Amino acid sequence: MARKSKSRKYKPRNEFRRNKSATAQGHYDFVFGETDTHYKSLGLTTHPAAGYTYYALTQNPNPNDKRQSYLKLDVRNTNKKHLNETPEKGWGFAKEDMPVVRHTVKAYKKRTNRKPKNWYVKKRKWNKKNR
Repeated sequence: MARKSKSRKYKPRNEFRRNKSATAQGHYDFVFGETDTHYKSLGLTTHPAAGYTYYALTQNPNPNDKRQSYLKLDVRNTNKKHLNETPEKGWGFAKEDMPVVRHTVKAYKKRTNRKPKNWYVKKRKWNKKNR
């Protein structure tokens, strides 16, 4: 019998939106996933803060802005009410930056979809208890 494939935990997205939450302080985010109530995103900034890991982008995703921009390598899980309803038009990463973006998103997926190390022990205990 064929194994059932797991459903995704979020719908894939590929867009830029302004994040008006207290943690993002009005910076733009690259949204790569959407659930019913939240967006999964990576933060963008022109002024990196100390204490966080950033990747310096080769080109600013905003075509109207020539300043150096940075991609925050931590994934944000932000409520939908804090992000703009309409995504920005004409924004995009440079070809040289895409491997880093893809790798960061893929690492997040791998980290969140993985079962804990002792999942089978817990399952056996639960089955034994409910016989």
